[in-house]
Amino acid sequence: MAAPDCGDAVLSKRAQLVAGKGAGGHVAEWKALLEEAERPVNVNLTQGFPDFEGSRTARFEAAEAIMRLESQRLNQYSPLVGLSSLMDSIANLYTRLWPKIGEMDAAKNVVVTTSGTEAISVAMQTLVSPGDEVILFEPFFPWYAPGVRLAGGEVKLVRLDMEDGFAIDRTRLLEAFDPKRTKMIVLNTPHNPTGRVLTREEVRSVHEVASTSEIGCVVFSDEAYEGQCWAPGGHEKVQTMVEDLNAEACARVKCLTMGTASKLCSLTGWRVGWLTGPKEIIKGAKAMHGYSTYCAPSPFQHGIAKALDGFEDLDPDTCFDGTGALMRANAEKVTSAMRAMGFKVYKPEGGYFVVADCSPLGFETNMEFCRTLLDECQVAVAPMNMFYGRPPEELSPSERCLVRLAICKTEPVIDEAIARMKKLKAAN
Repeated sequence: MAAPDCGDAVLSKRAQLVAGKGAGGHVAEWKALLEEAERPVNVNLTQGFPDFEGSRTARFEAAEAIMRLESQRLNQYSPLVGLSSLMDSIANLYTRLWPKIGEMDAAKNVVVTTSGTEAISVAMQTLVSPGDEVILFEPFFPWYAPGVRLAGGEVKLVRLDMEDGFAIDRTRLLEAFDPKRTKMIVLNTPHNPTGRVLTREEVRSVHEVASTSEIGCVVFSDEAYEGQCWAPGGHEKVQTMVEDLNAEACARVKCLTMGTASKLCSLTGWRVGWLTGPKEIIKGAKAMHGYSTYCAPSPFQHGIAKALDGFEDLDPDTCFDGTGALMRANAEKVTSAMRAMGFKVYKPEGGYFVVADCSPLGFETNMEFCRTLLDECQVAVAPMNMFYGRPPEELSPSERCLVRLAICKTEPVIDEAIARMKKLKAAN
C-alpha cells in the first residue's frame, strides 16, 4: 500500500513557517519571473549579479592554488574560522581603508563564512533565541526574515517610505522596539534594494533606542555594498559610528558587521563572506558557522585574500576594480532616463540597484508592469513585493507599484535596456 501524501505536514513546524512566510510569501511569483528573465532574448535586470569579470587577481590566484601541486593543501578543508591569510587580509583592509575602525585582531574579531548570506544566518543563530524580537526596516533583503524565524525569533517591521527618501523614522522605530524582547536591530547600508546610505543621525537614533535595551540589543550591520558607495564622504562603517556614540553617551551597544567578497570582488558565485565584531560575539559565530557549513572553499578564500591586499584606497575609479564608479554612472543614467519617461525614481547613493514607482504610467501593480515590460520590451526587472514582509494587499498603492532594476551590468547592457524601455506604452 502506498504511503499517504502528507503534503506540508511532513515538514517541521519551523520549516512550514519559513516556507510559508519566506520572502513575504512571494517566492512563487519571483521564481516564475526569474525563469522567464533568463531567456536569451531578454535583458535581465532582476538579480544583483555582475555581467562583467570579477577580480582578476582573485581568479588568477585561486586558479594557481587549484592547479599547483605545491599548494595542494589549499584544495582541502581550511580551518573552520577561515584561512589565516584571509582573516588577516580582512582585518588589514578595514584598518587600512577605514582607519577610524581601529586595530582589529584577526584571530578574535573575524570569522569567514560561506557567503554573506550564511553570515546573516550565523548572526541570527548566534544572537537570537526563541521569543526574541528582531527589528527589520522594510523593504529589506529577503533573507533576513527567514533567518530570524529559523533562529526561533519574531520579526518586527518598521516601514520606510519612498516619499521620505526611505529614511528611518524614529517614532516608528520606538513603536516596534521592546526593551525586554528586542535582541537585534538590522541595518543595511548601502541599502538593498533602495541604495540609500544611512546618515549619522539615523544611526544615532538606532543607537539611542538600542541603548535602552534590558537584554543587550545588538546592532547588526549588513555592509555588503560598502565598496559601491558614492554618497558624499563615501561609506562610513556603522561600527565606528556606534563606538563613537557609545563613548559619547557612556553606552555599551555592540555592533556585528557583515561583509562579502561577492560585491567587493564581483564574484557572487564564490560564496565567501565574513563577520567582524566583538570577540565574545565572534566566538559564538565561529561555533554556529562550524556546525553549519564548516568552512568556505579554501582556494577561493586564498584568491580573495590576495585581491583584498591589492585594494589600497577608496578611489572609486580604481578601488574594488572600479565597480563603485561604474555603479554610480549606471545609476545616474537609469535614474535620468526613467524620470524622463514619467516614473517616480529614488536616486541611490550606493549599491547595485535603482528603485522606481511605475504608478505614474498608469500601472496598478508592479507585477502588471513587470509582465508588460517583458512582453513589450524584453526587459526583466524585479517587483518589490519580495522585499516586504507583508502580503501585497497590505501594501500601500505606491508600494504595490515599486520595482527594482539591477545596475551591476556593463554600460552597453544598461544602454540597451534603456533603449528598449523607451518603447514601453503607458497602461490604459
